[in-house]
Amino acid sequence: MKFLCAVIAFVCLVAPIFGKPVEGEENLIIRSESENNGDGTYRYLWETSDGTHVEESGYLKPNGNANPIQVAEGSYQYLSPEEKLIRVTYIADENGFQPKGDHLPTPPPTEGSSSLDQDEEEAPKAPGSQRNNVKNG
Repeated sequence: MKFLCAVIAFVCLVAPIFGKPVEGEENLIIRSESENNGDGTYRYLWETSDGTHVEESGYLKPNGNANPIQVAEGSYQYLSPEEKLIRVTYIADENGFQPKGDHLPTPPPTEGSSSLDQDEEEAPKAPGSQRNNVKNG
């Protein structure tokens, strides 16, 4: 439950910072919904006049014991100072907070990853780079 509260606090604090209105403009909440079913499931969303939008839902995932895992899934979006739409989708579960967004950095492919293997298969081979499997003598 502490994890869920931390995720909600993070989203609520970060999204408005990046979606600040232009000086002199009033930023209004144009939509707000909240639902808590009391059984670990919930849903909320809010949207402001500057285009900021936050949405999240949560549920309990069985863990094979008496302590289910709280899962939160959602998204938030806002306009950057350069007027670019920034959108993040995420899931937070037993594996931690896992955001996805076109603007977020991604790690380089690892040696065992399928994209690297595919690149090697498609890359032209230099002459003499293939091994000869014929035994001498």
